[in-house]
Amino acid sequence: MAGFVWGRAHTIVAVSAAVVLVGVGSAVALTGQGDGSGAVAPPLTSASASAAPSSSPPPGTAATPRPPAVDPLTGKKPSAAGVLAVKVENIAAARPQVGLGSADIVFVEEVEGSLTRLVAVYHSRFPSRLGPVRSARSTDVVLLPLFGTPGLVYSGANRKVQRSIDRASIRALPRSDRDGSRVAPHNVFVDLDAIAAEAELRPARTIGWTFAAADPRWAAAPKDGDVSGRVGGDRFTFAPAGGRYVVRWNGQPYADGDSGTKATTDNVVMMSVKNAPDGNADVNGARSVRSDTTGRGTVVIYRDGRRLTGTWQRSAPSKPLRFLDGDGRDLPLAPGRTWVLLRG
Repeated sequence: MAGFVWGRAHTIVAVSAAVVLVGVGSAVALTGQGDGSGAVAPPLTSASASAAPSSSPPPGTAATPRPPAVDPLTGKKPSAAGVLAVKVENIAAARPQVGLGSADIVFVEEVEGSLTRLVAVYHSRFPSRLGPVRSARSTDVVLLPLFGTPGLVYSGANRKVQRSIDRASIRALPRSDRDGSRVAPHNVFVDLDAIAAEAELRPARTIGWTFAAADPRWAAAPKDGDVSGRVGGDRFTFAPAGGRYVVRWNGQPYADGDSGTKATTDNVVMMSVKNAPDGNADVNGARSVRSDTTGRGTVVIYRDGRRLTGTWQRSAPSKPLRFLDGDGRDLPLAPGRTWVLLRG
């Protein structure tokens, strides 16, 4: 599991100086403490000396933390940017979506009336145009604290959900900017790059996922071509292409409305979760669904044209989400993008 490793260096600097005065000779021995604590540090052993960095920070300054070896969200080159989650509409009237292909992680969740909505998570790239953006749901309140305190870009929420968002480890970033070329309410579009520059986001933290370009378990895993799974009343398929999977919704690829580029992913994760009514309903009376992403359940992961089954577990909204094999070892994802289907 990737993460930050913090080190604290204690140095002992011994300085001896002989001060020669005219007519008087005297020697004064000076001893300094590297961390400024006033305590006497133990002498360096051969083991600690060999582990010490080649250059130590000046006395009174903190050691610079070492960056993670890989990014905690993608397994690729680390990004210093924060995390923004966006509620992207996912019905026929919302198509074609714009900016979805730039997401590092996409969660597919059931909402109401067997409809689905997407939670697109951005960290390494922030598109300047993204949408359509729609309202938040109670599933988001439990899911998103996985990322620490991410920003959530959404267009409205009912009172109960909004109160839950306000109490959660989420930075609410509601938006209502309209695209006049689209029909309301499917026309809220945002400049995510501008939002990221203004939002003062915290750096990404580890979320419990591990990544590996190769792993013996994956090399021995059964081959599996086209991947298909349902969330609510929608069917999602993932067709291998060029080492990745092209993402389709009810048989139609997610082709960007501006560029025409098809959305692809390196990993497909299908989590079996428990769905339950959350006490909310839409304007037509359809009861809203909350998917519980805490606890444990079955997970099926697809990557590189292969399939492995294991268990997902997460003890609380603020805790990591881990994917484990039968021996309790972390199942590594392929470095890159990930789509997660929350299947209730």
